[in-house]
Amino acid sequence: MILKELDPFHGGDDQAFAARISADRMAYYLRRYYRRSQTVDVINGLRIRSGGSMARIDHLLLHADGMLVIEREDVEGRILIDDDGQWTTVVGGVPQALGSPITRAYVQALLLKAFLDRRVRQKGFFDNLELDVLVVVSDDCEIQWPESGRLAEVCSREAVHDRISRRLVECREAARRPGPLTAVERRTLGWFLRSAHWPGSDMDLH
Repeated sequence: MILKELDPFHGGDDQAFAARISADRMAYYLRRYYRRSQTVDVINGLRIRSGGSMARIDHLLLHADGMLVIEREDVEGRILIDDDGQWTTVVGGVPQALGSPITRAYVQALLLKAFLDRRVRQKGFFDNLELDVLVVVSDDCEIQWPESGRLAEVCSREAVHDRISRRLVECREAARRPGPLTAVERRTLGWFLRSAHWPGSDMDLH
């Protein structure tokens, strides 16, 4: 089920428009596969204040075993990923460091968890949930993988459903106990996060 669509877009520069198009495409894919789902809930463009920081999550999936944070990396062309997980792209013939989108996604996921930990009576409840991330790149990106091989946390947009399905199976197998979240708990959590969202242009997330 889609619990939250993207916030309204209020315009901006070319980069903002490009980012919004990317967000719309990702939201479309998630809507296509999960709008009637009884096991996965989707929240698009989530902004949550966590202490003195803001958790900025492009897309969040809630399932029985935990949460999956999707981070979009809106770049085109060739991406090089080194053995330390750092990304580099080439813009106009000039290498441009992108850092690690995987690390950024985990930081946002941990900010979200910290926010939730402070709001439950049952301390440690969210420690029982799998907290996973997936970085999604545009379909025309050419990725040069590190020597260690492809990264499970990275996929193209057109492969997102297959990769999400595989990651959810992996989460299920790695879960500390069967289904920590019931359907009612999952939906309640989703509506709570939606109510805690700080509205604004989703492009503020980037």
